Amino acid sequence: MRVTRERVMGTELLTVLPAGQAAAVLGWLRDVEATFSRFVPDSDVSRANAGAGRPVAVSGLFLHVLTEAVAYQRRTGGLFSPFLGAELVRLGYDRDFAEVAEVAEVAEVAAHVAPPAAAPDAAAPDDDAAPPEVHLDLDASTVQLPPGVGIDLGGFVKGWSVQAALDALDAPRCLIDAGGDLVARRGENDPPWRVGVEHPLTRTALGVLELPPAAAVATSSVARRAWRGTDGARLHHIVDPRSGQPAVSDCLQATVLADDLAAAEVWATCLTILGTTEGSTHLAELDPAARWLTVDTEGAVRHSPGLPFEATP
Repeated sequence: MRVTRERVMGTELLTVLPAGQAAAVLGWLRDVEATFSRFVPDSDVSRANAGAGRPVAVSGLFLHVLTEAVAYQRRTGGLFSPFLGAELVRLGYDRDFAEVAEVAEVAEVAAHVAPPAAAPDAAAPDDDAAPPEVHLDLDASTVQLPPGVGIDLGGFVKGWSVQAALDALDAPRCLIDAGGDLVARRGENDPPWRVGVEHPLTRTALGVLELPPAAAVATSSVARRAWRGTDGARLHHIVDPRSGQPAVSDCLQATVLADDLAAAEVWATCLTILGTTEGSTHLAELDPAARWLTVDTEGAVRHSPGLPFEATP
């Protein structure tokens, strides 16, 4: 087995793979980045967003992933949406995050996202939620967005592509970690992969997940990718589709263990948006087999029954 470290999709990539297989994984992820990044001018996403209001020719890969994302949008009642690109640009996340203004301190982020005493009620998830009037022509391989709507597939396509990379490998034991969102495989009788979870407030070890033979782990956090808006307000990248604003709940960080990384990405996002109580209930309805761990804005840690988690003493 060989450990490699690279940077791709705006994050650190760690692979633990048989010798000679890391290059193919990295090449695949770079191709995905070139297709889906909002910050690559000639990517399919950038061209679709720039051409809103008319049909834009895109790749079959783009259409496949967007179709998958829309299916999750419907499944979550609209709590997950791939059509928040314009909202992120409006909030100031309009370039690679390394270039976005100063990162907020996590304690200040926690104070900013904690629900105020009289927080306005957000709409409940809608079982009949539909995407904006987006036209996908699979025969012509085009997409047409309504004016004012933008696509952002960021975390979703990262999870989808890392899962696809693992699925294409024939190695019986391997791990691919893209910025803390990871997939791992091992034999039933092999030693388990042990993955650390960090506390978002203290940056110390919260504990360790002992992964089953086939596992996907995703973490959503409002303490990551946070910045200061033009009015001085602290903002973050988890946007609530119901308001178009950064999510406001008691959930500072959510980690989800599932059998597919794209699903885990979506579930973790929904949990963060809804909060620790409503979010965990909603996740149990969406995917009863998924397991979760949350940290709220007071630093309290909760996790689902059956999560293979060993807390740090």
